Amino acid sequence: MSKLLHRHYPLWVLMSVIFTIVTTIVLPTIAGFFTSKLKDSMRDHFTAQLNDGAARMVASGFDEAELLAVEDSGPRILVFDERTQSVRYSSSGSTRVTEIGTAWDEAGARERPGSMEEAAFLYGLVLKWIGTEQGSFFVTDKGTPPNVNGSNLETKQLFLCGRSEDMIFCLSIPVEHTNEAVKSAINFTQKVSAGAWLGFVAIFAHSTQQISKRQRTIADIAARLARLDFSARCPSAFSLELNNLRLSINAMANSLEEHIDALKRTNRKLHSELTERIRQQKVSADLMANLAHDLKTPIAIISGYAEALADGMAKTPEKQEEYCETILRESERMQAIVSKLLSIGRMESGETPVKRVNFNLKVLIDDILNVFQREIERQGIVLTRAVDGACMVHTDYECVRQSLVNYVQNAIYHINNGNRIEIRLEDKGDRVRVRVTNSSLPIPVNETRKIWDKLYRMDYSRQRKHGETGLGLSIVKGNMERLGHAYGVENNPSFPGVCFWIELPKAAPEV
Repeated sequence: MSKLLHRHYPLWVLMSVIFTIVTTIVLPTIAGFFTSKLKDSMRDHFTAQLNDGAARMVASGFDEAELLAVEDSGPRILVFDERTQSVRYSSSGSTRVTEIGTAWDEAGARERPGSMEEAAFLYGLVLKWIGTEQGSFFVTDKGTPPNVNGSNLETKQLFLCGRSEDMIFCLSIPVEHTNEAVKSAINFTQKVSAGAWLGFVAIFAHSTQQISKRQRTIADIAARLARLDFSARCPSAFSLELNNLRLSINAMANSLEEHIDALKRTNRKLHSELTERIRQQKVSADLMANLAHDLKTPIAIISGYAEALADGMAKTPEKQEEYCETILRESERMQAIVSKLLSIGRMESGETPVKRVNFNLKVLIDDILNVFQREIERQGIVLTRAVDGACMVHTDYECVRQSLVNYVQNAIYHINNGNRIEIRLEDKGDRVRVRVTNSSLPIPVNETRKIWDKLYRMDYSRQRKHGETGLGLSIVKGNMERLGHAYGVENNPSFPGVCFWIELPKAAPEV
């Protein structure tokens, strides 16, 4: 029913208005018409009943048995014998003949008359209206002239008076209760009409209020959409038109919300890319500054010693050899910086091919540590190895060797909180993690991302105590990302120190 009202509300409102008009105008008219017909029908019925009773009495010669039978059918009877001037028959209840005229009241009677007095009154009434001739007439109301053509139902009793030879008779039927029933039917019809009208008015007012409420809700939601608030949706509406509007607004809200969300995601992506580009520009600027500084020092040294040699300041062969060794050392440092930059460039451009092979990671680590053995002994570093057993991995040998060399070199050059270095292998299922930890001060959290940038160093004095270039971690990052291997750095409070690590895939077991 609710869905029917929602879809056909305008038609329903029109039907309500029509029904209201029908209940207020047409229905009472129809009720009055049928009430009038009912009255006429009842009048005809009662008239026919009185006429039938009178005919039966006259036909039987006013036989007492017939009089009783007529009385049982409804009418009350009073028969007056004109010859004997006495009551021939009287019903147990009075016929109230005196109600059809004023003679009795004019006579000054205040008590209810008896049957003999009623008969006397009846005798005078009949003589007055029909004389000595035989005939009958209806008296419908007190003080109303006789009407031989019919009667109405506005009185308490309906009378039929007449004479036959020496007998004067009167039949009456009470219609008081019938009148009350008709009036009750009329009142009930009027009340039903009024109730139906009020009910439809109430329903119409409530429905109109609901429509207005739905319209206000839709307007509020539209205003919220204008403020880019897409959290609300329009509720269901009564009419088909409002429901279509609701569906359109909800569809528009969903579409706008999706587009706004897409724009927000795009904006976040653009913001992230812009932030990364700004960071890269800053890294590039720092790279150029660091590179200029790193090249400026050896160039200045080479230039100074070369001028000294040219000016003959090195008088002895030993001094000349010292100057030449310094020039050579600084040239090698410049060559190392340029070589590593070129290597990073080739990795980033993808020019260096990747060759994945199976090799023993333990043997590689031993070879790397042999390279740095003299430096480790010179600094008195305590080296711990946890690389027992063979560990075969499958990846690019040169990239892994270059990365581990940079890790070990970085651990040796930046040891500053003790003289301990640990190299450990950890089993990670199908991968193995290589951890290189040195005893040094922890790296601040905001620096852990920057240390992988080219030529970035936390030593803001820019002094090179061991000749490092600041490109080692950048090379590790490029190698691991190119191979798709994980890498990272973490502070190790239990060592204590800083741990750099890479993860390498294990080689498939040989069949």
